[in-house]
Amino acid sequence: MGKVAVVDYGIGNLGSATNAFRSLGIEAYTATTPLEIGDPELVVVPGVGSFGACIHEFRDRGFVEPVVERIESNAAVLGICVGMQMLFEGSEESPGVPGLGIFAGQVAKMSHQRLPEMQWNQLELVDHPCLKSLPRHPWMYFVHSFSVVDSEAAIAWEEFGGRYVAAVARGNLIGVQFHPEKSSHGGLSLLHRVAELAGAVA
Repeated sequence: MGKVAVVDYGIGNLGSATNAFRSLGIEAYTATTPLEIGDPELVVVPGVGSFGACIHEFRDRGFVEPVVERIESNAAVLGICVGMQMLFEGSEESPGVPGLGIFAGQVAKMSHQRLPEMQWNQLELVDHPCLKSLPRHPWMYFVHSFSVVDSEAAIAWEEFGGRYVAAVARGNLIGVQFHPEKSSHGGLSLLHRVAELAGAVA
């Protein structure tokens, strides 16, 4: 097994995420069952599409317990796009469907007249260890129509018809709304830094 496990619950850019780490010389593999997660240095939870579909498959395939246990033990976890949104209590996109509730708050529909946001956008960053490898206002690639408006855990924001949370962190848990695996040098730099902090870089 490798040092980075990308959770395969049937939804997400598994190949892109796995290959991004491998391109950095970091051992990565996909975990299609909870047992296959094993005990890597970093677990990655990707996600594309609707909040409800993602959280349903994530729960139905038994990934909630092992991933939440890792988070509670402060082991390294990275959520990408809907994988970040699932860390919150719920989403306007799927009323009545609970998220993991790791972070307080709801995911809301963005106010921009042109949705989804499918473009590169600049980030506004705070001083945080996982962002040390990035320039002050890095460009990242976004594909989404729903976002977190505010969070005490926010470490990065974007502007798109309003100000939205682009990344959150607590301990060794990190969530990003953008797709680092599709964000060229900046995104790969972030993935390398997250893996490095998790102890996955040789």
